[in-house]
Amino acid sequence: MVRRSTLVTLAVAVAAAWTASAQAATAPSAPSLASAQYASPAVLQWTPGADLLNVSQTVYRAPGACTDPPAASIPVHTYDDNTTAQHFAVPGDGTWCFSISASDVAGGTASGPGLAVTIDTTPPTATVAVSNQAPGGVVQGTVRVSGTSSDAVSGVAASTLRVGPVGACPTGTTVRGSWNTTSYTDGSYDVCNTVTDRAGYTTTATLTVTVANAAPIPVPVPVIENPPVIIGPALAPASNAPIIAAPNAPAGDKGAPGAPTKLAVLQPRSRKRTRSIPLTLRWVNPAVQDLARVVVILNLKHAPRSTGDGSVVYSGLGTSAAFTLRPGKSGYVALYAYDRSGNVSRPARHTVSLAGLIPLRPLTGSRVTAPPLLSWTAKSGTAYYNVQIFRNGKRIVVGWPSAASYRMPAKLLESGIYTWFVWPAIRHGSAPPTFGDLIGRATFVYQG
Repeated sequence: MVRRSTLVTLAVAVAAAWTASAQAATAPSAPSLASAQYASPAVLQWTPGADLLNVSQTVYRAPGACTDPPAASIPVHTYDDNTTAQHFAVPGDGTWCFSISASDVAGGTASGPGLAVTIDTTPPTATVAVSNQAPGGVVQGTVRVSGTSSDAVSGVAASTLRVGPVGACPTGTTVRGSWNTTSYTDGSYDVCNTVTDRAGYTTTATLTVTVANAAPIPVPVPVIENPPVIIGPALAPASNAPIIAAPNAPAGDKGAPGAPTKLAVLQPRSRKRTRSIPLTLRWVNPAVQDLARVVVILNLKHAPRSTGDGSVVYSGLGTSAAFTLRPGKSGYVALYAYDRSGNVSRPARHTVSLAGLIPLRPLTGSRVTAPPLLSWTAKSGTAYYNVQIFRNGKRIVVGWPSAASYRMPAKLLESGIYTWFVWPAIRHGSAPPTFGDLIGRATFVYQG
């Protein structure tokens, strides 16, 4: 009798399990799928189905807006569980329809509704313009500030016009159409248009102008038969060498010469390991008859704001200058043209980066399909390296390789955007190693 009761109970349990499994594949509970409408990459989130017999979840993707059912939908990743609730999607720029399908132990499936997401990995474009500029970018009184903005994928979310310090315009004051320069102290300023697209990318277009509202103070020029006239040191370049005005300098000349043009930096082809790289800066002088000199200023931290903001690497009438930078570093140069009356042009700026001389692999922006081997140029005297890897902004790995390479652990590789950094630990005889400057950083994308 006991045996028969046990068999009946077992049969009821099997029947109940079969009935439950036949109904197990339920659509994920609301909200079925969520993501920002515009993203880079898209972070899909959902609530897994409530059925305990669901055993897997599959993410599907179709191009374009969602239809019911989604057209041309393809599976992109399957999670062998019913607990995962997030997926990073980086299929490329454009609008995509994503959906989630749940599968149960009996092979049944059910899909939740689709969600359209626009993925944008391209920054917007921006321009800026200032009306009524005199030669040399000089402005006076009230001028009009305008700009254009566009983004072909997600569209423009915001466009802001500002006036600020040279090299720091995005922190300056917002202007709306017109700018009354009389409320600003005479000097150089950056006018910029900061454009942000709906995916969060930002581009800033910048224009440097010189405000000159104060009446010029006449500078008496003594008449001397033979010796040159020395204009006061207040007009001298950062080298403190006075500007020598020729005897035939135009009387009362207040117009600044144009800035040097066609700036280019040449670096040697040799990539031998060295502490500094010799560089040659070349330019074209402005076509003015009373050109006195061109002064080249180098700053290793930011774009020079004046002739006193950095080191003078050249002063003369030539069209080239030599200087050096360390591999992996950046330099900022500004060229100023002076005429014989002491007038100075607006700066011609150029940024030099030697980051490419310390290559990291895989190259920034690469897409990988397997655990990558991270590699970099070895640094002499290094005891070991510190490698730190971040996925979507969260640190997931800290490694300590002795060689100039590190294999990403396969178990930690999930869909997302990865950023990694590497530092050298430098030997000091018998003393403990100390960390040197950052060798470099790079990014790559993995899509499972």
